[in-house]
Amino acid sequence: METVESRGTGLTRWHGGDTMTEESSRAVERRFQLLTVLMGGGRPSADELARRFGVTRRSIYRDVQFLEDLRIPITREGGRYGVLDTFKVKPVQFQPDEVLALMAALDFGLRKRPLGGKAARSAQEKLLAVLPSQQQELATGLHHTLVVDPIQAYSQPPLPGIENALRAALEGPHPVKLLYQALDADEPSERVVNPYGMAYRGTALYLIGYCEMRKGIRIFRANRILAATVLIRTFRRPADFDLERYLSGIWGIEFGPLMQVRVRFDRQVARLAKETVWHPTQQVEDGADGSVILQMETRGTNELARWLAGYGGTVEVLDPPELREAVLALGRGIVGRYGG
Repeated sequence: METVESRGTGLTRWHGGDTMTEESSRAVERRFQLLTVLMGGGRPSADELARRFGVTRRSIYRDVQFLEDLRIPITREGGRYGVLDTFKVKPVQFQPDEVLALMAALDFGLRKRPLGGKAARSAQEKLLAVLPSQQQELATGLHHTLVVDPIQAYSQPPLPGIENALRAALEGPHPVKLLYQALDADEPSERVVNPYGMAYRGTALYLIGYCEMRKGIRIFRANRILAATVLIRTFRRPADFDLERYLSGIWGIEFGPLMQVRVRFDRQVARLAKETVWHPTQQVEDGADGSVILQMETRGTNELARWLAGYGGTVEVLDPPELREAVLALGRGIVGRYGG
């Protein structure tokens, strides 16, 4: 049945002539979410459910009664709620390592608010709802014992509506007009971009596309986009552009000339260099004195220099000269700031 939303009236009008208030509409949505939670195992209490949905226990009791009136077999045991296994849909069969992979991905999404947040939590609840009981126990246990958080920091999310506008432009594909505040600019500038893709890189979401002003492919951090307007016209995305391949050649998110990089890691940090894969092109060579030579082909002089400077005197850039000079400039700046 189709609906027509009347914005600002607080009503959703059904073509049958009946009306439903926004409050009752939210209650129906909450009850279906409640059913998903109960089917997911874990046997939550009324207090836990009230906190989960931001309502009172009395509302939870009404919601449970609503589900029971629909002949859904709700179980009660020790003040905790569940649903009989006989009610559930035919379970999806996952291997234990597949459950681990899914829960790990969802845990990462939960912790990176711009990436997943509420959506990751909802997906996790739906996954638990369709798993058989044995796999539910495995997944629930992982939820309490597994943390996937390789980067603790996260960026502020884009302004409301920005990400949706970018996705709409990508689906067209349509050019998108941006009001963009670059990191090193005093004032924002207008750009028209043909979007090629988006990527979560490090701690933030980025838009990659052809910038008409710069006459080339540029990368825009989404939370620096102050406004985004999807244009009516369309464009043809280059058939030979591969987003994953494009990003694989960049150290972080900064684009620049391709560099053949050689860095010596002293003996005290050599083990770290040997046990960590930082870049898909890297190769490691043992030195006679216990040091390690790391070689790779990448872009992003400034980002790479900042990373290497974090190792202090335990690493030395051998090539290229411009990267060595960039690290040296950072060192001079630190000495100038802290050395008096």
